[in-house]
Amino acid sequence: MIRHLRPLCLALSLVFVLPGCLTPRWAQPVNPFMNDDSDRGRAALEARDYVMALEFYGRLAQEDPEDMGARYQLALINQEIGRYEEAYGLFRVVYVSASDDEAPRLDGSESEEPLYVAAERNLRLLVGRLGKSDTGLREMQAERAKRIEAEKAVVADERE
Repeated sequence: MIRHLRPLCLALSLVFVLPGCLTPRWAQPVNPFMNDDSDRGRAALEARDYVMALEFYGRLAQEDPEDMGARYQLALINQEIGRYEEAYGLFRVVYVSASDDEAPRLDGSESEEPLYVAAERNLRLLVGRLGKSDTGLREMQAERAKRIEAEKAVVADERE
């Protein structure tokens, strides 16, 4: 009886363990209690799995193009893994379009600065790293100022 127990345990472990090892990482659930890609993205960031975090935050940005928090996270992740051009483009979009929401950090906490301020700070860092000129940043600041003025005009029109 004991002689048959060892092969039986080996067979059972192969039946139950091996399929889990063969499942690709992207198909394995991060946590079954997580409801959406933002939860999964935060968990991937906590695990420093930037490839998975890019996947989850990329889906969030595709689903809701107005979600500047997801775009900001994508920019931070791209900057962290060395994709500076992609990060620059995303920070640029966030800087021009973002509201006064607080900027998230890679560790999942939130900074005390608004998204557009954090995006501008990161743009300044990337301008030096990429060897770009400051004129692009000045153009973005002018574009942001125009957008804010247009929003104020709409609010003023609604009040009247």
